[in-house]
Amino acid sequence: MPSPSEGPRLLSLAATIAHRTVLAIERGEGGTSTDGAFVVQVIAFVRHGADLGVLDEILIATRDRLTRPGRGHADRIRSILDWIELIYPVLLAGHPVPARLDALPAAPDPGPEADAARREALGEAAFRQMAAAQRRGDGDQELAWQRLAHENGHPLAVAVSVRRRPMVDLSVRGRDPRIAALLNGSGVAAGYLYLGRWKRAVVALVATTLVLWFAAAHSASQSPGFWVTVAVLGVGATTFDAWRLARPPHAAAVRGRLPRRPLATAATLALLIVAGFVGYQAAGRSALADARAAHAAGDCPAALAEYASVQARYELTLTSVTADARADQRECRDLLAAEAYSEPEDFDAQLSRYPNGLLLARARAGRAEAYLQRGRTFHTMADDQTDGARAAELRRKAVADLQEVLTDHPGTAQAAAVPSDLETAYASVIAKAQGQPCRVLDELTYLGTVSLPEAKAGAARARAAHPDALYDCGLKEIAAGEYDAAIGHLDSFITDYPRDARVGQARQKRIAAEVAKITAGETGDIAPLERTGSGPSGTAIVEVVNDSPYALEILYSGPVADRLTIPACASCQVRTTTPLLGGYFGTTCGGTGVPARTVRLKPGSYQVVVQTSASGGPRPYSGSWKLSGGARYDNCYYASRTFG
Repeated sequence: MPSPSEGPRLLSLAATIAHRTVLAIERGEGGTSTDGAFVVQVIAFVRHGADLGVLDEILIATRDRLTRPGRGHADRIRSILDWIELIYPVLLAGHPVPARLDALPAAPDPGPEADAARREALGEAAFRQMAAAQRRGDGDQELAWQRLAHENGHPLAVAVSVRRRPMVDLSVRGRDPRIAALLNGSGVAAGYLYLGRWKRAVVALVATTLVLWFAAAHSASQSPGFWVTVAVLGVGATTFDAWRLARPPHAAAVRGRLPRRPLATAATLALLIVAGFVGYQAAGRSALADARAAHAAGDCPAALAEYASVQARYELTLTSVTADARADQRECRDLLAAEAYSEPEDFDAQLSRYPNGLLLARARAGRAEAYLQRGRTFHTMADDQTDGARAAELRRKAVADLQEVLTDHPGTAQAAAVPSDLETAYASVIAKAQGQPCRVLDELTYLGTVSLPEAKAGAARARAAHPDALYDCGLKEIAAGEYDAAIGHLDSFITDYPRDARVGQARQKRIAAEVAKITAGETGDIAPLERTGSGPSGTAIVEVVNDSPYALEILYSGPVADRLTIPACASCQVRTTTPLLGGYFGTTCGGTGVPARTVRLKPGSYQVVVQTSASGGPRPYSGSWKLSGGARYDNCYYASRTFG
């Protein structure tokens, strides 16, 4: 902002340059080369502060306005004002003025008529500046512009005399600057009240209130250094201002000793402010202690309310109480959330975050209960499952949760409940094995491997129940036509429990399942047996001859079930007769050196499968044998290839 004298001087120079520029443009082509050079120099100067596009627009508008027919005095004034608005900001910015332009005020007068346009434009420009200073509340500038407008004949400007500020403000006569500074040092604008500066006091108090509100809303206690600096700078500024206002030229000089009563008032006020702030900090610490007491007692709702109160009321202590309240409340808040959801992982996270927290015992108890309840839930889900593998997986998860209770929380009520829960689970699975042996096989397998001391007896019962379930499962699967599954389970029974009394039966059932499986598919038909002689009473004798280059396996299932393996005939070949496999007697099939096996069987009806495991060999053949006691049967098999 220019001084009251500098602004009018620069505006007058801008008006002179603008006036001469307009005259040069108006003369146009009829003017001299000096006019053109002058305009170019003005444009170069104005470009320091004006946009080139705006400059071009004003140059064109000026030329059009002053070269049209019927142009008048008002057109010239308007053009001068346009150029003043371009030139004055550049002068005000302090750009060096070319010597030719700076010398214009001393140049010869262009004539009364032309100078009248300059004065009228200058008066209007000064009046506009006066209005702007008035809006800003700058009295000195307003007077300076008003005087310039009046001197140049503006009709709305009136003559004014120079206003002078009195050397002494009598309203604050006799106020000691030291007392004023000390009172303002309290931070409550008491120094301004002492000096009678009511408006300043109100502004200072409003500013102080806004700063305190902003500091409280933006966690001032987290950056005490910054806010102490703000407070020191603010109080220091008002203290200096009060000291300045109590001295000449604002007030009469005061000498001598400090007045006792104002000094006592200032000192008392300062002590009250300090004592109040210390008490405020003590109240914050006390409120934090109350919140921690409720926290330690496990009353989290009350503790959270207390912590919130500390943060809301004591942010301006600029101590750690609010930060401590924010940190301490998290343990209570997180524990309440963990208890609401009752997930073991939430309690694991709680103990990890707060290993030395005030609620450590409560969190550990909550963790033990969460694992116990989830383990029970897994057991219940396993009971309701129809898929054996899924049920076994749920049992594994349940036992893992219960083991967590036993291992990490020994001696608790939850740990004491685990053996009973395990016993219930074992009893449930073993009971189901009576009617659903296949459904519980995977569960029995897993539960039999549990190594917890509390599950020792249950695991032994599960292992004891497993062979019965495995055997019964195989039989149920045969009855249901699930031969592959039955074969697998019976194989497991035979392999895992070779000393079991039912192994022989299991082998026969397994062969029966295999025969049923093969006969259910596509097979060739074997020729019926023909009786060839007599044998012991009550026994049927069957001799099977292998007149083929393939090892044969004979599976039979009836009153007894078993398999008969006959090695390949090394000297035999695949024949080229019509039948693929057939029974031949006499010299047509068999002979010296041809492999044969004889088997004694109980009389009755048998389902029979003849097959070979050789790659590229014939497909399986199946059929039935009806054997009578005291009879002998011969059967010879060969391989043939059919053509055409």
